[in-house]
Amino acid sequence: MKILEASLMSSLQAARDAGIAPVYFAWIEGRNRDTGAVEGLGFWSGDEDHGFNVQTPSGGLTSRAYIGGCNLAISDPTYVADWTDNPITVSLSQIADAAQYLARGLDLRLAYVETHVSTWDGGQLSSNPQLHWIGIVDDAQISTPAAGGNGGISLTVRSELLSQMSTVNPAKSSDAHQKRRRAGDKFSIYSGMIASRKIQWWKE
Repeated sequence: MKILEASLMSSLQAARDAGIAPVYFAWIEGRNRDTGAVEGLGFWSGDEDHGFNVQTPSGGLTSRAYIGGCNLAISDPTYVADWTDNPITVSLSQIADAAQYLARGLDLRLAYVETHVSTWDGGQLSSNPQLHWIGIVDDAQISTPAAGGNGGISLTVRSELLSQMSTVNPAKSSDAHQKRRRAGDKFSIYSGMIASRKIQWWKE
């Protein structure tokens, strides 16, 4: 169950009468292609660079700088009751310098991503940005437009939890593999013999 700040809940509940103006935030941690160091970049859907106290996965707040004027857009997540992995899409303007650095200066393979949301209320945010999605970059596309067209940078962000749950473990339960994990482990010492055994032991 997701618990939002009371001020944000009030803004959402009043949306039918007062309308709603969502505000999006994206925090992306890629690896510098030259140094290998992890770098975090924040973007938000406003026009100016700004610092915000955003909600962390542990429930506290952390202060981060977010870059504006990059036409940030984030698709709505699809919540389901099964293990279906429904990624979200984070898109940015292609011409923004910070977005160019993100896509070309950082290695975004499996980059960590947090997205947050809030709303405008009377010219200010109705709440601290609330955690919206946690995931990893599964795909990054740079669309270069023709003359007069529209381009952009699009990141497909999968749920980190579901991606780990659906990953196939290549490890084998062989005696050799068990010993690589821990010398002297004899749990699978007879696994090779049992695998080739044709007689059912309980019928002997």
